[in-house]
Amino acid sequence: MFGGKILLAGCTALVVVVVAVVVLFSVNRYARKSHHHCDASSCGNNNITNPFRLKGDPKDCGDEAYELECKNNRTVLYSFSGKYYVEEINHDKQTIRLVDVGIQKDDCSSLPLHSLTYGNTFQYPYRLRYAYDRPLVVVFMNCENPVKSPLYIHNICSKGGGNSSDSVKGQYLYVALGDLNVSDVADLCTVEMMVPIAQPLLSMRSENRGNISFLAVHDAMAYGFELYFNSYYGSYFGSYYFRNCLPHRSTFRCA
Repeated sequence: MFGGKILLAGCTALVVVVVAVVVLFSVNRYARKSHHHCDASSCGNNNITNPFRLKGDPKDCGDEAYELECKNNRTVLYSFSGKYYVEEINHDKQTIRLVDVGIQKDDCSSLPLHSLTYGNTFQYPYRLRYAYDRPLVVVFMNCENPVKSPLYIHNICSKGGGNSSDSVKGQYLYVALGDLNVSDVADLCTVEMMVPIAQPLLSMRSENRGNISFLAVHDAMAYGFELYFNSYYGSYFGSYYFRNCLPHRSTFRCA
C-alpha cells in the first residue's frame, strides 16, 4: 500500500516534469519564431530594425504592419493618407518622423501633396491614437481677395530658388497656423490643405504669428512631423498615433 503511494507520487512528479519541459520547449520555439533574429536593414541614413521592416526583407523579419520601402536611397512609408519620406526612426522615444514627398528642402516653391482630414489620416494598420500634447498644423488657404490679418502668412518666399505663387487670376495664397476657429477664415477664402509640423516649432504659436515668414513655415514642413509607435512585436500590438489637429464641426481642433 505504502509502496503504491510512492509509485503514484513518483509518476505524478514525472508527468509534471514532462509537461513543464513540453511547455518550456513550446514557448521557446514560439519565441524564436516570433522574434526571429534579423540583421538591421538600411536605407539612406535609416537603420531599419524591429518592429519595422523593409519590403523584400525575409518574411520573419519585423512586422508587416510596419513595412517600409527604399526608393532611390530614401525610406518611404505608404499610408491611406499618402506617401511620406521617413527622416528619422527613434526607438528610444518610439517616434518616426515623416515628411510629405512633395516638400523639397531649400525649395520653398515645393508644396505638400497630401492633406489630413478625419477620413484621410494614419489609420489601419497603424490604428490612430491621440496624444496629450498638441502640434501645430499649417492651414493652406486660397482667397479671392487680399487678406490683412496677423493670422495670415503670405505664401511667397524670397530665399534663392523658386517663389511660391503670389496671386494668379485673383487668387491669393496664404497659410495660417492652428488653432483656428471657422470665424478666422476670411470671406471668400477656402481651406485647401492642412499639414502638421513638429514640436520643436512651438514658438510659432499665436503670440508670434505676426513675425513668421512663409520661408520659416516651409522649413518647418521640410523638417516634418512625428508619429508615435509601440514597439511590441505582432500587428495586434503595434500602432502609430498622430499628434492630431483636424477640422471638427465649427473649429479646427487639435488632440
